[in-house]
Amino acid sequence: MDKTRKIIISITDFIGFVNKSGGSKLTKVRQLKRREAYHPSKDFYKLLREEIVELHQESKDLNILDDLLKRLTDNKKINSYPSVITGYKKFIGKKKTSWFEPPVSHWVIGDLDIKINPELGLKLGTKSLVIKLYLSADKITKDKVTQILSLLENELRTIVDDNVVFGILDVKTGKIFENSDRDISFLPLLEGEAKSFETIWKGIK
Repeated sequence: MDKTRKIIISITDFIGFVNKSGGSKLTKVRQLKRREAYHPSKDFYKLLREEIVELHQESKDLNILDDLLKRLTDNKKINSYPSVITGYKKFIGKKKTSWFEPPVSHWVIGDLDIKINPELGLKLGTKSLVIKLYLSADKITKDKVTQILSLLENELRTIVDDNVVFGILDVKTGKIFENSDRDISFLPLLEGEAKSFETIWKGIK
């Protein structure tokens, strides 16, 4: 692949595109192509994701997330983070967890490069879960769940232990969606959508 032509987006960006229809697909791609380069200061949930990862990596108490709230100065985060933290604490509850490094890969279709990067690798009792955190303001749907899990399963299965289960955590509600049956049924659709995304991207001046 010619690296100068590579289109690099996140799995969240791509799934956002997939779930648009008609002209809104064009609008979504245009927004992605014209947005500024990534900067940590503009990543709204970066602090929270990092805090969640750190608490598991270092076996800290779950209540460490409450301390994060005391350090916030952005009013939007002050208003939004508490409910998300409540949802995450609901998910963990009193479960004993241990950390393992989650796998990372890239799904490449033509010139489109989508980073597949679940944030968490957690052992919960006898279960090993690789988890993608869902923090979007858009409501999670069954289709979104199946689409994301299809990509995780397809791209990461060969680089994890056989007992690993891929999951998506809707952090705000504390609800986990697991791909226990290793479903990749949405893959043909996603391949078509990836080609469509590339075509639209290259057609936008």
